[in-house]
Amino acid sequence: MVAEGTRTHGKMDVGATRVPRVSLSPRPVAMTAAMTRVMTRVMTREPVRSPAVSTDIVPVRRWFRHNGARWQTRIAALSIVGALGACTTPAPQQPGPAKPPESAARIDGMPADWTLVSTVIVSRHGVRSPTHAHPPLDKLSPDAWPGWPVPAGYLTARGGSLSERMGRYYGDWLRARRVLPEHACPAPGAIYGWADIDQRTRESGNALLQGIAPGCDMRTSHQPDLTTYDAVFQPVAAGDCPLDPGAARGAIESRLAPEGVAGLNKRYSATLARMGEVLDYAHSPACGAPGGCKLEEVPTRLRVESDGSGVTLRGALGSAAKASEVFLLQAGEGLPDNQVAWGRIRDDKDWALLLEAHNAQRDLLNKTPYLATTNGTPLLATVLDALTRAEATSAPSTPAVRGPALPTGNRVFVLTGHDTNLANLAGMLKLDWQLPDQPDNTPPDGALVFSLWRNPAGEPFVRVELVYQSMQQLRQLTSLSLDEPAKRVALALPDCGDGPDVKACRWPAFSQRVKSALSPACLAGVQ
Repeated sequence: MVAEGTRTHGKMDVGATRVPRVSLSPRPVAMTAAMTRVMTRVMTREPVRSPAVSTDIVPVRRWFRHNGARWQTRIAALSIVGALGACTTPAPQQPGPAKPPESAARIDGMPADWTLVSTVIVSRHGVRSPTHAHPPLDKLSPDAWPGWPVPAGYLTARGGSLSERMGRYYGDWLRARRVLPEHACPAPGAIYGWADIDQRTRESGNALLQGIAPGCDMRTSHQPDLTTYDAVFQPVAAGDCPLDPGAARGAIESRLAPEGVAGLNKRYSATLARMGEVLDYAHSPACGAPGGCKLEEVPTRLRVESDGSGVTLRGALGSAAKASEVFLLQAGEGLPDNQVAWGRIRDDKDWALLLEAHNAQRDLLNKTPYLATTNGTPLLATVLDALTRAEATSAPSTPAVRGPALPTGNRVFVLTGHDTNLANLAGMLKLDWQLPDQPDNTPPDGALVFSLWRNPAGEPFVRVELVYQSMQQLRQLTSLSLDEPAKRVALALPDCGDGPDVKACRWPAFSQRVKSALSPACLAGVQ
């Protein structure tokens, strides 16, 4: 049995409490499950062979003398249903029949007569508690930060519920598009999940799959060893992709020319000044000056580890990025308004201003082309391999990296990682987006969705979207469906020959575009 754990700066905290699974099974009202089983045997006059079950016969017979006539018809009907169910896969407990393709078309923007062949969902994990920071959060403000019900960096119970609701939305969409069956569990292998080793990614992946196929006992896979990095999500740390410290620093500095990193405080002066007010940074332990100090005057520094194992922002922008993300997580966790940033965020514009820090950090550290390619090649190669398998009419392709081996017949592949992974893919494919009603460009449960389509002529296309929950949906724990959908932003791939009628890229152009973005150094030796 695989031990639970999470990675915290290269160390593992083992012994996590699993996030409770949400059960949607109906609760028995008048009869226990044991009584129902025994009654069926009584009705059919089947001999009871188990001593453990035979002890239930006497109370059931007394109950049946008074209630048997009313239940006889029901038991007979259940027997017929059970016989039919034995001939097929057990049915998931779904809220209702699938919507017609026209309903999905209104949501995904694709023509109703196009066929969705398969989809790869690269998702960030759900709402978690804050991870360890440098400096620690309690140094950035004189006010106490609200507590969390789980260890640092763990998915919360509410976070799991939000992830499952996102999964239910995907399931509704995939059933409407006839990718998944309407009244039965998917065939083995049709849905497959792979998650990074952290508790938050594994449990988010489980919740997503349980939402996609309710009642089908779906669970995500992950590498067995939770003490080593997964090369699909963390290839530099895993040692599969070498990162040159000088090249990393040079790539970031060149993007910021002529001011360089030293100019970041000026560029984000409004964000840093407002964050200083929200934190009351002038009176924080990190300030410590008798006359107070301003966050925007604390120099921002770029730290590149000498062994190439990490690149981080320190100082003003790094602290603001961390704090703004924590505020968003507080809102997603459903904390009272007066506990989310101590009640100091005024409105949507305020949220957008503060989250500029987190978005800037992701852009610099994860979308800068050299860093994106080095960190993102194995994941993007995994996405391409899955789509190639779905599109190919010949033998499946061979994965180019160490990673999950997709089962035969897969049509829905869910990869659960981090916001850094989404930013890496965006940097490699030159994707940019701003999300309506969501200030964070890579929010909890946000996902890059790669969908393989065929038009009525049978020609293959790929469409890329960013699917996410709005701030209000996160805050209100909205039950998502095609009637109450998650948000979607279709993304145009540069230099990728969009289709004539929809924002989609022809398969040959998409495949070539992805292959040209991969780093050979990250593929060598693992083919």
